[in-house]
Amino acid sequence: MAVLADFRIRFPEFASVADPRVQLFLDDAELLMADPDKWLDFYDVAHLYFAAHLLYVGQATATGDGGVLAPVKKQEVDDVMLEHAIGDIEPSRSELFATAYGKRYWSYRRLVTITILGV
Repeated sequence: MAVLADFRIRFPEFASVADPRVQLFLDDAELLMADPDKWLDFYDVAHLYFAAHLLYVGQATATGDGGVLAPVKKQEVDDVMLEHAIGDIEPSRSELFATAYGKRYWSYRRLVTITILGV
């Protein structure tokens, strides 16, 4: 199981975030990932990336950036037009693809899914 110390080593960009807050997102990620046995040898690293994704989104939301989960496809300044590029992506994937951490988590998740289906 991933621990706080591993998170701190892998993600120094979150050094200013208090330990209890980081641990909260580690715990959330653990709950959402369910059975560690299904992740083969990738559980620990995927857990860290998923927690980093959740923490990043939490930090962005706390600072008032509510649009972090929807990548922008089109934007106009005059007459204020904004269009999000999430049309044909499943909601779970679109949320994860909003951050580099979520994309890495998704790559481990796909790898495990493909490995299990291929066996």
